Amino acid sequence: MTPRSAFNFLWTTGATGVWSVIGVTGQIPRKDPERFQRHTRAWARTVAAGIGLEVQAYGTWRLDPEGTYVLMANHQSHVDIPSLFLALPMVPGFLAKAELRKVPLFGRAMEVGGHVFVDRAQHGRAIEAIRAAAADVSEGTSIVVFPEGTRSSVREVLPFKKGGFHLARQAGVSIVPVGIRGTADLLPKGSKQLLPGVAEVHVGEPLDVATVTGLELPELMREVRARICELAALPPAADRSNA
Repeated sequence: MTPRSAFNFLWTTGATGVWSVIGVTGQIPRKDPERFQRHTRAWARTVAAGIGLEVQAYGTWRLDPEGTYVLMANHQSHVDIPSLFLALPMVPGFLAKAELRKVPLFGRAMEVGGHVFVDRAQHGRAIEAIRAAAADVSEGTSIVVFPEGTRSSVREVLPFKKGGFHLARQAGVSIVPVGIRGTADLLPKGSKQLLPGVAEVHVGEPLDVATVTGLELPELMREVRARICELAALPPAADRSNA
């Protein structure tokens, strides 16, 4: 690890710890959107300033800052998260893996912030989490889903999980495809080299509610994945689940 990369990791860890403490002790609720936005964006700006992250946003004019969406993005790096917070005109919640809840302070801060945890190993609990997220979205909270279910370690978009699509259908909202470029160069999966650089966030045309609810689920998933691949400038990975 280079000295710069070591500094970046220490800065990111420290900033996340400090803002997690502020979030937990201040009990900043997700239902207080103005305070939540200030707190979350302050964390993202602190991280970006320290590590030398520049975020360039494209197509955000397609989003109504007061609108409610399920935003679906490709996922290649932990840097995706602050990049989205800085690029999007609203501060969304995230559909996150249950393991993050166990991280000291950070997990509690996410919980206070209203992010939804999904335990994919427990099907019943996962369904309950999707229903809870759909209820939040129905009340006006946009949410980000990484439909690949994990960070990709290859320069491809992995096959999608169904949970986020069920969420959008239950909530009756548009799905917005989002392509993230460049973050795999800054912090690839499995790497400890956190580098400065540029992240691009490309927001595509929303799929309206009629399309989200009217298409057969496999067709909807193919359509969203194709759009994300185009926005992210990445090819789709082969589905080897049945291989």
